[in-house]
Amino acid sequence: MTRTGDLLALAAAASVSTGTFWLAAAADAGQRYEAGLVLGLAAGLSVALLRRFTRLPLGRRRPYTFALPLPAPDWRAPLPDPHGDPEALRPHAEPRARLLSDASALGAALRHSCALPPGLRTELAASATTASIQASNSVLPPAGDGPLGPDPAYDAAYALGELVAAVEFSRIGLRALEALVTERPLRADPPCWFSPLHERGRTRTVIAGAAEEVTVCHGCAREPAPLLVPSAAGPVPYYESEAVDPRWRLLGYGAAVPDGATAMIAAARDGFRGDGTKPLGTKRLGTKVSW
Repeated sequence: MTRTGDLLALAAAASVSTGTFWLAAAADAGQRYEAGLVLGLAAGLSVALLRRFTRLPLGRRRPYTFALPLPAPDWRAPLPDPHGDPEALRPHAEPRARLLSDASALGAALRHSCALPPGLRTELAASATTASIQASNSVLPPAGDGPLGPDPAYDAAYALGELVAAVEFSRIGLRALEALVTERPLRADPPCWFSPLHERGRTRTVIAGAAEEVTVCHGCAREPAPLLVPSAAGPVPYYESEAVDPRWRLLGYGAAVPDGATAMIAAARDGFRGDGTKPLGTKRLGTKVSW
């Protein structure tokens, strides 16, 4: 509303409150209790309507301050190669997932106070929530608890693929929260196709086995060093393993599409189509990224 509209709304609310107060004062002793209740309800309703439809302060909340629980792991930093052992990655994945879980409630709060467009605010908050849920779910399966056990190699590859997903979703969710805090739209920050544990992908290139260009880190642009997972025939790149969830494997954890974070969030929400090859995550959502 305009400032004139604010003043008119305030005058109307004051008139309602004054009229109700006058009726309460004019009531006899037997009716004053009921009149007092009516007065309180009218005053509360007036304040609620003014807060909803005007720009008057009326006790609005102070903006929230973004603060992560300490000590906070450096969620941007690349991680060491676990050499096919999921338990070597778990101490890195779990704190990041826990950090996002502790901080994700800020998304709902910042959705109401951030200066970004309302639709983008809502989508960023929803992405942070989805990423937090997926990251937490991905650290649950320990080694030896894969879906097709009792194949130890398959179980280890499955667990490793899930822990890598936990790391990537933690990065996605924390970036969404950071965008809400800094009030700046997201910029693309895809992982390296060969290993999401490397530095972030900065170069897009075509490689064998990928239908489209993928992002790779500077090191893998010179000499590829894929993340290897166990198999019955020996270590294989994660993107060749049937044990790794196809949602993450076919998307390269977001490296295979320009808006990788959006695709990963959509894949986490929607899964795959019946043929198991076409991720629903490739559809466009409200979260926009720019290069």
